[in-house]
Amino acid sequence: MIAFFPEPYTDELLYSVLARYYVRSGYLAYSYAAEDIFSKKTVRPDIDFLNQYTDDLLCRLEAIKPIESWILENTMYPYYARFCPLERRIKAFEALTNMKGNYTNLLPIPQSKTGTQRYLRYCPKCVSEDKKRYGETYWHRSHQMMFVNCCSEHGCKLINSDVLIGGRASSDLVPSEIIATNDKVTACNEIEWRLSKYIYDVFSSIINFDIDVPASAFLHSKLSGTSYISTRGEQRNISLL
Repeated sequence: MIAFFPEPYTDELLYSVLARYYVRSGYLAYSYAAEDIFSKKTVRPDIDFLNQYTDDLLCRLEAIKPIESWILENTMYPYYARFCPLERRIKAFEALTNMKGNYTNLLPIPQSKTGTQRYLRYCPKCVSEDKKRYGETYWHRSHQMMFVNCCSEHGCKLINSDVLIGGRASSDLVPSEIIATNDKVTACNEIEWRLSKYIYDVFSSIINFDIDVPASAFLHSKLSGTSYISTRGEQRNISLL
């Protein structure tokens, strides 16, 4: 039985909230926690998204905010779904809301062709600030954006932990507090930092489920009246762009 459940921090993964609950609750073994959290205790915790949870945990989650808000604010759904066609975007959201696994077939999640593994990442400056502000650190959602290797807040390189994301990951809940440390800070270059800020701003903005305007059409409209596009808007000057 779940006696309490922690409130999520800003930009925190749901996986991270569950990990903090696990270590704070004093379970003698992970398997006992899994019985209270997951509808199938042998399931591997989904770091990017969510799993099927027990009714008890769902009640705790929904006492804080609706499950739809957890998906939009504490999973990686907005990162992968934002530029999907509207129908797929909605179907994937419904699949997550209903906690069905077919959302992975609907979202354009890149698969490594070189066997490169993904790991949970952290920013050493965020770790230091989290501990001063909250007394502990946590897994930030923005640090897990694929192909973004710079912290959008501090402009320093993100560091890989040893917590694997994906099919070969272990069945466990690992809190950032016991992994992330105040490592040596390596600064990103200015362009990389500016790009990471831009990507995070897009990632964290509200998703529209009513209008299906492709990103390409929006960007094309912004070229109107410039030397990058013909007068009628039929041809783009890619070389100049």
